[in-house]
Amino acid sequence: MRVKLNKHGNSLGFVVPASVVREGGLEAGQEYELEVTEGGALHLMPTHRPVWRPDLSIDDLLAGLPEEPLKYEDVPEYVPVGRELDW
Repeated sequence: MRVKLNKHGNSLGFVVPASVVREGGLEAGQEYELEVTEGGALHLMPTHRPVWRPDLSIDDLLAGLPEEPLKYEDVPEYVPVGRELDW
């Protein structure tokens, strides 16, 4: 099936035909990874979003976080840059 690349701002894009959407199980709003193979072919793969876990409470989600606020010194290999040097 042929499609034509069109200019969209600074990018290029094309319309995915409905038959390809159905055949590939594509969904509007779903995120995909796009790769270019050595031969120049495009490979489109759905990303795997984290599954929402309704069985976790807010306490479960926050478990393990320190009670006190983190400081830049607590972050491993933190190197201040730019205006952060003036703090």
